[in-house]
Order: sequence, then C-alpha cells, then structure tokens
Amino acid sequence: MNAYDFSINYFAGLLLLNGQDPYSNLAYLYPFPFTYLWALLALPGYDAMPLMFVLWGVVNFGLLIFAFRKDFWKWVFFFPVLHGLSSGQVEMLFWSAERLIVPGWRGAALGAVLTMKPQTMLVLLPWHLMDWLRHDRRTLLKWLVCTALLWGLPLLWRPDWIYTWVTLRGNANLVYSASATTGIFSLLRLSGESLRPPFSPTLIIWLLVLGAVALVVFIIGQFSRSKEIGKACALIANPLGLLYTQMTMMGTAPAWLLVPVNLFSIGLAFSLGNFAPTLALPLTVIAWHWHKRRSEAVHV
Repeated sequence: MNAYDFSINYFAGLLLLNGQDPYSNLAYLYPFPFTYLWALLALPGYDAMPLMFVLWGVVNFGLLIFAFRKDFWKWVFFFPVLHGLSSGQVEMLFWSAERLIVPGWRGAALGAVLTMKPQTMLVLLPWHLMDWLRHDRRTLLKWLVCTALLWGLPLLWRPDWIYTWVTLRGNANLVYSASATTGIFSLLRLSGESLRPPFSPTLIIWLLVLGAVALVVFIIGQFSRSKEIGKACALIANPLGLLYTQMTMMGTAPAWLLVPVNLFSIGLAFSLGNFAPTLALPLTVIAWHWHKRRSEAVHV
C-alpha cells in the first residue's frame, strides 16, 4: 500500500508537465483541474517522487496537528489517517478544506475545491449546500460561480476533458463498487447474488430497497441542524468511496469513542469479508449527537 495512490497521482502530474494526457495513466481518476496540483508537486521530476511522498506525508500530518493542536495524537490511530499517510491519499486535504468553510467567497471557493473528489464531496458538501439554500443564497450563488470556473476554464484548452473523465472507467461495474463502500450499499453482498451483470431480479430488488433507504437517510441528514449528523447520514447513503472516505467522520465525535469503534468495525469487516460492520462509525456519530442533544434539553 506504501505510496500507491500518491504514485498514481504524481505520474499524472508528470504527464501533464510533459504535455501528455494524464488520463493515459488509466489508474488516474480525478477531474482534470485537480491534475494541476499534482503537476505542481511533480515539478522536481520523477527521481524526486520518494522525497515528495515524504513531504506530502509531512503536510498531511501538519494538517492533523493544525486541526486538533495538542490533541492530534488521539487521532493518529484512526484507520483512515493511517491509510491516508501510507498510501499518500488526498482525503486529509479535503477534510481540512471543509473545516474552513464559512459564508462568503472563501467558503464558496473551498466548496468548489471539494468537487474535485466526488465521493468525498458527497459526504462533506451537501449539508453546506442545503444550509446556504435555506439561509445564505448569496454564498450558494458564489459557490456556483467558483465551481463553474474551476470545471469550465480547462474546457478552453481541453474541451473533451469532462467526457474523457466520465468515461474513464469504461465498463466499470458500479454495483460491485458500491458493495465495497462503507455505507448502506455494502449490504448488497449479503444478498447472496452475483454482483456482476447480468443482475438477477433479486439483486435489482436489493438495489431499489437500499437505494430508497439511502435516499431517505441522506435527505433527513441534510435537513438536520447538526452538520455532524448531516455528514454521517451522507456517508451511510454514499454509493462511492472506500475505507479512507471514513476520514470525513474525524472530529464529529470524541476520539475516545470513534477511534476504537473504527478499528473494531474495520477489523470485523476484514474478518467477515464484508464492509457492512463499518456502518457502525456513522451510526455512532448519529447516536452521540442525539444523546448529546437530549442531555442538553434535559438540563435546560
């Protein structure tokens, strides 16, 4: 796992610097505008990749310290943090960006940046969009402008990038991918049906039922007054993402609670060959905030 994701992204940056198509690296799956970050990191060249990987890890660890100050050590053994550091993932970058979202242009720009990783955006951004729609439509409009610029400007010199990116995975089986998430679609594996096409009528029923439940959970979460519950519900409903996507839950409840739940549920998931146990993490976040709200109501 060491530097796996980082090397994929770094090579994409090298390709862009050399005037080549970053999507010729078939493992590179990010939207084209995000490739410019990797081009910047890849400026020192191919031979510097090990050093830049270490530097990337230092930056990520620095973001963890910046977020939690002297309490950062409590999150060091949170599995998504370990996973991100070892593979060179970008989850910490997006998690940190979401923490800094405030009304106005800064929040709008950071919200636009979150769209550079859709599976993470689906957890971190919807609550903010709903909040802006209900209470701050100026910021929502600014977000639309920032997002349009971020996605649209590269079309001036590469008109086909969105089509290329969307079709990049070719005939990828999204149903199988959804069954490997840490959300409700991980229950697909419990159906006992083949997750490869052609899909059986039984599996289609599972998809419809789980999809309906996921949609209800997602909508309820985004209307919650609690951003933390909104994130947890979005993670439950998310049909995309892998174990590192659970970093979106970091800080949504105390470390003494979430870190053991996370490690235990992931250990159980690996032993069972099914990620369904990892639903325990967002459910714990929801339970913690419901309990906290009830306790506060009792003492009012």
